[in-house]
Amino acid sequence: MAEATSSTPSTPTPAQQPLVMQIIVRRDLLDAEGWGVGPLMAQVAHATSAVLHETRDRPDTQAYLEDLKNMRKVVMQTNDQASIERLAGLLSTMDPPVPYHLWIEQPENISTCLALAPNRRESRIKKALDKTGCRLWKG
Repeated sequence: MAEATSSTPSTPTPAQQPLVMQIIVRRDLLDAEGWGVGPLMAQVAHATSAVLHETRDRPDTQAYLEDLKNMRKVVMQTNDQASIERLAGLLSTMDPPVPYHLWIEQPENISTCLALAPNRRESRIKKALDKTGCRLWKG
């Protein structure tokens, strides 16, 4: 039994949550700013690729990438630029900071999407998401 666990490093123990990535997208870009779904999907791809690259040496990111068939992502929405930047600030000031990437679209210079590095849904992350009004994306 121990051999199976060691060969699948991302298999959570009974007390651990599975690894997941939370991806937060500004809803106002679709509803009020007139962005299409395609451009928003590109923002998600940018932020997700960036955070995986930036955290590629972290054990949780390595385990997440080694288990392609069990990757989990949660796409969430937030109201506007102020709320996504507030979330970034909360994550940065935690001890230790929570790794994330806030994608800033150029040349517009606006924050569009925030992707968290693979994590086990720590309560401090959930609190930050709740505090900034993040909720599941509604299609």
